[in-house]
Amino acid sequence: MTAAAVRSAIPEDAYMLGIIGPAAYAEAYAYLWDRPDAYSEQLQSFGQHAFEALLTRTDARVWVGEVAGNMVGFLSMIVGSLDPVEHRAGGAELPRIYILGPAQRVGLGRLLVDAAVEQAAAEGLSYVWLDVMASADRARHAYAKWGFHELGSKRFEKTVKAGLSDMVVLAKEINAPQARL
Repeated sequence: MTAAAVRSAIPEDAYMLGIIGPAAYAEAYAYLWDRPDAYSEQLQSFGQHAFEALLTRTDARVWVGEVAGNMVGFLSMIVGSLDPVEHRAGGAELPRIYILGPAQRVGLGRLLVDAAVEQAAAEGLSYVWLDVMASADRARHAYAKWGFHELGSKRFEKTVKAGLSDMVVLAKEINAPQARL
């Protein structure tokens, strides 16, 4: 497989992000939903218009992941977001990290997270955080491998199938660049 690459998103990416977002979410989390109307509403939050709005926000940073020049995933970051457990300042939320199934396990997720952590460090932030469904074992394992630790838990705000609304909040500390002697 061709090597994965990451770049900052541009406004013209909103159309493809609006395709990739719902598709990747559906692959990962269709099992959570039993109400088709609620599931459809959730998928719309990943649509082209949602990305157009996100890309204009001054506190948002978005990266796209590509394989062979084709977009296959993305990561979004919201600077200044307080985590929902410790409510620490100086952080950034990574609300969405999604990669299409066939492009998973080629290192793209790590590249996307590394890009966000590098940007957060450049902006003087001390940590990044995210929440993930407690039932998403593969994602939780990947985050642990990439240096995230558990802060606590919360509930998914939308109504999903019984017993599946638990989420885990994770954080990754950012080491400040060391002064050169």
